[in-house]
Amino acid sequence: MACSAADVMRFAVRCGGRREDCEDAVQEALASLWSHHGSVDAARGKSYLLSAVYRRLMSHFRHCAVVQEYATDVMATSSEDCRPNNSFDIRDAIEQSLRVLPEVQRAILQLRDVEGYSYAEIGETLGLSDKQVQVYLFRARVTMRKQLNLLGYGKDQ
Repeated sequence: MACSAADVMRFAVRCGGRREDCEDAVQEALASLWSHHGSVDAARGKSYLLSAVYRRLMSHFRHCAVVQEYATDVMATSSEDCRPNNSFDIRDAIEQSLRVLPEVQRAILQLRDVEGYSYAEIGETLGLSDKQVQVYLFRARVTMRKQLNLLGYGKDQ
């Protein structure tokens, strides 16, 4: 299966974050692939790109989380009710539910359910075994289901 820049960008956007950050990560990954094109096997190019984008985004997200935590501590903001509002449409509810997931689960859910990659391809991309991919995917789906129920989009509502 060939992998275009649009495919890589779609993966990056689905992993979360601002579009500008995703564009930066994709550009850096493409530049990295170009600079290492002699040492990267053509059959592993797709995996290389997706892994590079994923690593860059996760590093950026961790950095942003630390900055946000620091800003929160410094400003000592008042604690507001952080419970989600049920006035969302379903897309907003899904996006909010995705933000709750750990980074690796969000990436696996994106690669499997949206992009349609196999467990083996996901494992190769993220450096996990097929069994780990299956377990993380199961946990991600359970968490999503619980979160959507909390937001009022479950089967019971």
